Amino acid sequence: MKPLPAVKRESLGQLAVALLPIEKLKLKSPRGVPFEKEIHEFLVTNFNGYTVSSGNISGHWKDDHGHDHYGEHRQYKVALPATESVRSFEVFLSEIAADMHEECIYVELGREIFLVYAAAAMWRARAV
Repeated sequence: MKPLPAVKRESLGQLAVALLPIEKLKLKSPRGVPFEKEIHEFLVTNFNGYTVSSGNISGHWKDDHGHDHYGEHRQYKVALPATESVRSFEVFLSEIAADMHEECIYVELGREIFLVYAAAAMWRARAV
């Protein structure tokens, strides 16, 4: 059997997935720019790109009080090359959640699934 040729391979980091509420992405942020544009700029500037999926991405969940919720989402996938980039991604999502008036954002990082809650100071200011 003929040996296989060498293949160049480059690791891009850990896969992170975030689900964002599709109905809010076209709305303008407090900075006057559509959220989807801010998200695009952040991901391209900080991580050199991303993949986005939309369509039938919906979810059902219960909150802390047992109330049922439903939402339709756009899925953003990005490679996070280092530990500090994970923190940067989480802080960005926390701030976007607060700006969108979302309590939290669903995230998958590697094999872990968790919620990133809205930036506390920003969330409290909006609740008043």
